[in-house]
Amino acid sequence: MPVGELTNLRICDRELIHVPGSIQPYGILLVIDEANDSILQATANAERLAFNGSVIGCTLENVLGVSLADLVQRDDTVLLGEPTFLGTVGPFDDSEALTITAHRVDGAVVVELEPASSFESAARILAKIRSITERIGGASDLLEACGLAAWEVRQITGYDRVLIYQFLRDGSGVVISEEKDEQLPPFLNHHFPEADIPKQARDLYQRNVIRTIPDVSYMPSPLLPVLSPVTNQPLDMSNCVLRSVSPVHIRYLMNMGVGASMSVSLLLRGKLWGLIACHNKAARPVNYQARETCRHVGQIISQQIRAHQEADGYRIARDLSGGRDKVMRALMDAADPGAGLLFLSAALEEIVPCDGTAICQKDTVITAGNAPVESLVRRLATWLERRAVGIEPFATDCLSAEFPEAKTFASEASGLLAAILPGDDASTLMWFRGEQVQEIAWAGNPHKPVEPGANPEALNPRASFATWKETVRGHSRPWEAIEVESVRVFGPRAAFVLQQKRVRQLNHLLEDTNERLAALALTDSLTGVANRRSFDACLQREWARTVRTHQPLALIILDLDFFKQYNDRYGHIMGDECLKRVANALQVGRRATDLQARIGGEEFSLLLPDTEIEGAMSVAETVRASIQRLQLPHANSPLGVVTASLGVATATAGRTDTPENLVRAADRALYEAKSQGRNRVVRGSAMDGDRRRH
Repeated sequence: MPVGELTNLRICDRELIHVPGSIQPYGILLVIDEANDSILQATANAERLAFNGSVIGCTLENVLGVSLADLVQRDDTVLLGEPTFLGTVGPFDDSEALTITAHRVDGAVVVELEPASSFESAARILAKIRSITERIGGASDLLEACGLAAWEVRQITGYDRVLIYQFLRDGSGVVISEEKDEQLPPFLNHHFPEADIPKQARDLYQRNVIRTIPDVSYMPSPLLPVLSPVTNQPLDMSNCVLRSVSPVHIRYLMNMGVGASMSVSLLLRGKLWGLIACHNKAARPVNYQARETCRHVGQIISQQIRAHQEADGYRIARDLSGGRDKVMRALMDAADPGAGLLFLSAALEEIVPCDGTAICQKDTVITAGNAPVESLVRRLATWLERRAVGIEPFATDCLSAEFPEAKTFASEASGLLAAILPGDDASTLMWFRGEQVQEIAWAGNPHKPVEPGANPEALNPRASFATWKETVRGHSRPWEAIEVESVRVFGPRAAFVLQQKRVRQLNHLLEDTNERLAALALTDSLTGVANRRSFDACLQREWARTVRTHQPLALIILDLDFFKQYNDRYGHIMGDECLKRVANALQVGRRATDLQARIGGEEFSLLLPDTEIEGAMSVAETVRASIQRLQLPHANSPLGVVTASLGVATATAGRTDTPENLVRAADRALYEAKSQGRNRVVRGSAMDGDRRRH
């Protein structure tokens, strides 16, 4: 926005419209000291209520014939900060009856009096409101409901034009429904700039549901004295019905050709959603009863707006929730969560409706639909990282305003919704919406909503409200709050799933590593069979089992013959290869319960649970023959090939026997085989130590 326009808006926003110090003279305002019923301040036009020309210092009872306390107690009323209807008084000798409203402010009570036109009965008013409620409630959609509301308000007020005006995100507004005199130019679908209703005016619209100006050309009636005797400050008239209007707004209405104006605020969850704006070419008062009926119409249409929004919101939320769940299920089912997320790029449109999507993860970019090229997506991802966009979504419907380079790819990405999922492989998720070129009809030039007056601090509103068309580029369809929320919900859930999957992957990796480390701790690194530590542990377990079951346990210990000479002649590399071949031969034909182990340099063992001596001897002979059949050349061996000597022992655990005795018995048998010439099997007994050649 140009600097001049910003300056004008700031001047508008600084105007103290809540303390004008005067009222619209169709009524009278009195400030009452509740303690003694005396009048502390009064507007200049209140003199007509007094016999001596001034009401200040008089009691309310002296002036109106009834005290404030009596008015309040009459209907058991509680005065608060909002104007409360206290009934009517009069008529007086030379004037009509007056309606009375009152509210508390700044330690005093403000009483407002205005002419009481002929009132309809309560039953007739209730019947009218019930009928209006039924007609508006039966509308098929929100626009029809707004049209009916505008028609009803026009019937109640008799005004020439009634508009339903909706505030947009940027502070501007648009007329979404209109009922008018056929001779008036239309404002339907016309936009009005933010400066037409500055911030402090919107704040007051939020506090004052009904605002009326019966005669735009009125002469203000000042409040006297200027400062409140209670606070020594100007009276805060924020909630006063009669409060005088900003001169800028008066000139604005005059420039529009408006002679009388009324507005009804449309509030949604306590926030200003829009207005029912009423204009009349000539001055036209609207009595209290009619205003209250219009207030009810405003409440009815506000309820309709909320109901339609909630219904639409529920439907959209349901669809978005289903899309999120679908993507989450696919993500949880993916074996590799990081890769799974990349390949779910096309499914991201299930989370939020869009024209294209992209996922950027390290050096990988995956796009789907109408998305910018990969290099641009990378630059966008870098830009988002620098903006410290995290799991909290970033959303804009005009990307080029923040990322100027986006002008070059507006057709793909005028709108961007993005979030970054944290982790080792941080993923940037992007949803794109293409440019949506709009031709907006403004009621007058929006770039000159106000013009400087003679005084630098004074402003003149624009004089023309003729249709001024503007083509808006670089914008996409806006991201709805519920769509941004969908990404806000999805981001942490997806990050959690990815984190959990990553943790499980790391745990599996750790388990595999631990298993490998455990295997290495119990496995001979050269041959792959169990090592001495594993053999000792297994021997203790099997011995404990044989104690319980009284089943035999057999042990075979073998030693390669003349292996030192083999290493000396062929070298350690060939020696290692020989040991590997022998270890493989040990495993052939073994049961799952048997344990093969390397327990020394060239010494191996076989532990055979539930095996008698005859079975163990048979296994030992098979092993001996298998090693010989390997035909590994050995020049220092009598047979010219590698051979082995084996000792066999078996025992059934008893009170006096031990596993160490079993090992010693097999070891003695092995050395007996060596002493008998090698390449043979000798059996021994752990119980009696006898040995026999086989």
